Amino acid sequence: MYGRFVGLDISRKDIRVSLIKRGLRDVQLLQTISAERGPLAAGDSDPLAETFKAYSLPKGDIAASIAETPTSFRVVSFPFSDPKKIDQVYEYELENISTFDPRDKFHGYHLVKNEAGSEALICVFEKEQVADVVESYNEHGIDPKIITYTPLALGALDEFVSSKRPLLLIDFGDREISYSLFDDNGIKRARSSTKSVQMFIDNLYKNKEPDYDCDFSQLTIGSGDPESIEEFFAPILSEIKKTIQFFELEVKNNIKSVEISGPLSLIGGMSDYLKDTLSKDVRKIYIPDLGTDKSPLYAKSYALALYGSSFKNGYLNFRKGEFKYVGIDHELKKVFMVPGVLLAILVLFLIYTSASSYYDLKSDVNEIEAQIAQVVKSTFPEAKVIPKPIGFMKSEVADVREKLDLIEGVQGSQTPLDVLKDISSSLPENLKLTVNEIRFENSSTIKIQGVCGSYQEVAEIEEALTKSGIFETVTRNQTGNAIDGNTKFEISVVLKSKV
Repeated sequence: MYGRFVGLDISRKDIRVSLIKRGLRDVQLLQTISAERGPLAAGDSDPLAETFKAYSLPKGDIAASIAETPTSFRVVSFPFSDPKKIDQVYEYELENISTFDPRDKFHGYHLVKNEAGSEALICVFEKEQVADVVESYNEHGIDPKIITYTPLALGALDEFVSSKRPLLLIDFGDREISYSLFDDNGIKRARSSTKSVQMFIDNLYKNKEPDYDCDFSQLTIGSGDPESIEEFFAPILSEIKKTIQFFELEVKNNIKSVEISGPLSLIGGMSDYLKDTLSKDVRKIYIPDLGTDKSPLYAKSYALALYGSSFKNGYLNFRKGEFKYVGIDHELKKVFMVPGVLLAILVLFLIYTSASSYYDLKSDVNEIEAQIAQVVKSTFPEAKVIPKPIGFMKSEVADVREKLDLIEGVQGSQTPLDVLKDISSSLPENLKLTVNEIRFENSSTIKIQGVCGSYQEVAEIEEALTKSGIFETVTRNQTGNAIDGNTKFEISVVLKSKV
């Protein structure tokens, strides 16, 4: 999907937006936006709608996610990797391994290719969950083209995370925690949870209203400080350890490194605390376009923007079926509008220049034809009417060329005089013969017309020419009576070729 695209991350207290522009060859980060969400009361303003209006953000070219725990998450292997084939069979496979009827749920998959074929990472939600998410966005005046599952969308950050694989990326949101496992080929496994982070928030604000102005970077963990939140973080830590153990059993390999992102990753000492408790290399994610400070906070929205703008067959999008996106692709129209206008101008310019050239050339041709007509009339004054001077000239030139070809054909061969001498020497001395015409039909064929005393003498002439050995063939074309009682004849001879 070319043009501007929004990755939308909505937390408990903030709205974070990553606006990118995808071109034919590259992706450019245009802007990151943060706005306070806060508690909404009747009559309050709408921060989400106001943010999109204030920054003129596209209201359809958006990728968002469902910040809830899915009903089920399954992995199904296939011996092939064509998404069209998988579309036809994966629901049957899901039905075989599930305790529920997939037709009663809403599901989709993200395709992971491997050497044996592929694996479909199938995510299942209740239809009501998807309906509520779509409706909630529509209430704010936006209609996301892509609604997906956060851990899978984080797979779009494959090129930015460490090359020490398998790697676990943990996005610590304040509504959900997303776990994305990467191997050398990219995203491999995924899961999410809302329960542990909800327990953390409940314990953090126990007996008091949530502080929407709270900055998680002001908290510390693992420092031995009385204000440390290790006790509150215990449910999350337990879940992380179980997830790591589960993933390592799945891929039959130890996770070598962990990267963290999200608002809770800003808690002071978080990386060191996890490094000590997990006994693994842990660091905050770093995305060059976002920089060190923004990378943990905007990693999710940036991943959603990348995932949504590069959407293709085999990617997960819940905007299908009854929730299918039906909006107009305004950003794509903008991308191709300028090239389209330029192309139209170019076509009109080419038409204009071609037409102009045509009429200029036609004028030149008319002038040349008039000159040719004048030359033809002066060359052939006997021709009274010449309707097509060029055709007439071509005909006359062709006649001349034919005569020249005949002359060129006899050059180096016998001339009519030579042939006449050969014919005379071939005939009996007592034979009276008058040759009226000797004509070269081409370079080797000659016609002889003449008069002799009788039919018998014609036969003698034919026999004498044949026995002379000078000619390849001798053919009597016709004989007849002359006016004076003699016999006229026509004989064709073909000269033998000289090597």
